[in-house]
Amino acid sequence: MNNTEHNAVKNGSCSTDIDYGSASKALLCNLRRTRQLLEELGTEFSRHQGHLQELETRLNTARFNLAVLGQFKRGKSTLLNALLGEPLLPTAVIPLTSVPTFISWGQKCLVRVVFLDSRSEECSSEYIKELREFLAKYVTEERNPENHLGVARVEVSHPSPLLQKGVVLIDTPGIGSIFRRNTEATLNFLPQCDGAIFMISADPPITQVEIEFLKAVYDKAARVFFVMNKSDYLNKEELDAAIDFFKKVLLEQFHLDGNISIFSVSARQGLEAKMQGNQSLWTSSGMSNLENYLIGFLAEEKIQTLNRAIAKKANDILENALLHIRLKQRSLTLPLEDLEQRMAIFNQKLEEVEHQRLLAQDILKGDQKRLIETLEDECAKINRVTTSKLFRAIEEVLASNIDIKSLEEMIRNRFAEQIPEIFDKSLSSVQQLLNKRTQEVLNSHRERVNALADVIRRTAAELFEIRYSPEKSSEGLEIQHEPYWVTETWSTTMSPLPRGLFERFMRRTTAIRRVRKWLQQDTESIVLRNVSSLQWETQQNINDTFYRFSLDIDEELQEIGGAAHSAILEAQTQRTRRADSVGEELEKLNTLEAGLLEIQKEFIR
Repeated sequence: MNNTEHNAVKNGSCSTDIDYGSASKALLCNLRRTRQLLEELGTEFSRHQGHLQELETRLNTARFNLAVLGQFKRGKSTLLNALLGEPLLPTAVIPLTSVPTFISWGQKCLVRVVFLDSRSEECSSEYIKELREFLAKYVTEERNPENHLGVARVEVSHPSPLLQKGVVLIDTPGIGSIFRRNTEATLNFLPQCDGAIFMISADPPITQVEIEFLKAVYDKAARVFFVMNKSDYLNKEELDAAIDFFKKVLLEQFHLDGNISIFSVSARQGLEAKMQGNQSLWTSSGMSNLENYLIGFLAEEKIQTLNRAIAKKANDILENALLHIRLKQRSLTLPLEDLEQRMAIFNQKLEEVEHQRLLAQDILKGDQKRLIETLEDECAKINRVTTSKLFRAIEEVLASNIDIKSLEEMIRNRFAEQIPEIFDKSLSSVQQLLNKRTQEVLNSHRERVNALADVIRRTAAELFEIRYSPEKSSEGLEIQHEPYWVTETWSTTMSPLPRGLFERFMRRTTAIRRVRKWLQQDTESIVLRNVSSLQWETQQNINDTFYRFSLDIDEELQEIGGAAHSAILEAQTQRTRRADSVGEELEKLNTLEAGLLEIQKEFIR
């Protein structure tokens, strides 16, 4: 955002870290103006102000999380470096580790490594080479083989103009490589992203392995965009043929419509252009077109959706505030005896709603209990299936002619390969199932709470003969979290085998029988430990979700009923104790109502 834009926003009493365009700036200003008007009404509207502040924060901190996917040697790191404008990310001749890299905007370059044990290490330098060397220690297979350093993720801050527009680039190393664990972890991570760039290259064309991987990506990612790299390897006719071939594959394999956008780029030339400041080369490399698309379409598409959701929620908040203002206005003009009679009827309705609220909480607790039971059943199923799979793996090893001395090492290697894959899939499956069930349950309760809230509003409006608009937004505004990465560590520790005893005093059949028994015991222990961890973590998430939801609906109903009651009661008190100030109060309320109605026109446009 330039200085002129920044000052314009500040003069409108709002500010943003990200340049999202005039629509978002106007929305931010209207949210702030609404809060300022409500502040003049006193503490009875403090909760409305808090909700509006939450909406401002949500809009101010929005990001478009974009995962960049690509098979080994497709030029993914070079593409990211080109978008950043300098060779920050290391490139490697062998696949990178499963460590993800989150690249977001910052005033200066900073690399932060977060370890599985929650430790962290940082490197800040003005020298890109130094930062790249620091990164290479943790994200390359050569320097950190099989992630033996225990890195959970890497966070990079960079002052790239693209990142300042609100795009967070997420590097997903190891995609489609021989490290199957990396691929599974990435697929489980994709639903948390707003979009994914699937990167291929003109030489060689897309392979069957990539097609199969892309099918899995399509099942997980919300949006997928395509980039064909290394366009400089081919002449125009060859490049056109390669793009046509890729489009044909997409049409045949994924039944997409004919309007498929495929960005043809030379990431290598793009990086050169950025480092040389050569705008002509930047344009001819195709990177300019891709960058403009990311800035002008991807981020804007998400922000438009977010703007609509926030405007709906803001209008609901404003409608509640207007209802209370009108209640107060009407209460200030009704005869006192009439006001007291209407107040008594309204209090009776509040008591009925309170009874319904308690019943709703009982039903919510029952649904929570049933979800926990579903989780227990799913985990028991995982325990049985996983144990069976690992027992089969044991039998395959024991059936071989390998010597007893090497059995433990082979079993360890087999488990180290299979356990992460099995539990990654199980974790993803359980989370998806429970998330779906939880969403269904909470949506049902949300409808019930909305109906009770509407009873309060409608009763107040009818009793006091004032205008009332039902809540228009049927969906909750969900606060999104930063994407996380699958970082579970699966124990494969097994009891040491007394190899010398087997070799000297036992026949092979006897030794195998003893080994089988010990391996099966250890396997059951490993599976139980991992399933229990999975179950405990998921159950905590369910309990936390229901606890917060329960608090929210209680506070919401108490706020709606309490605010309406307070508005009437305060007007009643003012009538009896400060009758001379009624005129001034009415004038103030009329002015504030007019101001809020003007803002409401902007929310519902």
